[in-house]
Amino acid sequence: VIPNAALNVARQKHDENSRRVIAVGRLDYQKGFDRLLKAWSLIPEKLRQTWRLDIFGQGEWQEMLEKMIPELGIEGSAKINPPTSDIFKEYSESAFHVMSSHYEGFPMVMIEAMSCGLPSVAFGFKCGPKDIISDGKNGIIVEEDNVEALALAMEKLIEDDELRKRMSKKAEEIVSVYSEERVMGIWTKCFSDLLS
Repeated sequence: VIPNAALNVARQKHDENSRRVIAVGRLDYQKGFDRLLKAWSLIPEKLRQTWRLDIFGQGEWQEMLEKMIPELGIEGSAKINPPTSDIFKEYSESAFHVMSSHYEGFPMVMIEAMSCGLPSVAFGFKCGPKDIISDGKNGIIVEEDNVEALALAMEKLIEDDELRKRMSKKAEEIVSVYSEERVMGIWTKCFSDLLS
């Protein structure tokens, strides 16, 4: 099996002292940011006083999601941000990444975030994150559609600095798997072997 190459992988590491959780994607059903906001509201308020959730994206669900924030009482710690031309800067200023999608093919956002050293938390749907995250090593996989489990996984990473740092080091190793150099090298070897 030859994986897709991540054409953009970070060369800078994230800030280990950051107190920000990041999510990135189109604001629509697929990305499930409504589930993420609900999960964030389940995290104890004392933690949400010093941490924040930043979602970057645009789409048809923007108004609905922005209304959810005050309805859930998380307006002091959660925000919908417009897309940015320098997402790696945002990754580098974050502590970990969350993917609340209902489904994904090859989640490039996750690989980009992990290449900055961000552990990733995601639902365990059929494919995508489960192919990239080694549960408990470079991120956490939770039961699909279990919002409470998503909240507990985020809370675990928020509270356990040492666990987050260990996972961060493992997350960075994603570059050696999905970098353009490595994947193109596999293709070159494949063709060379066939020609010989």
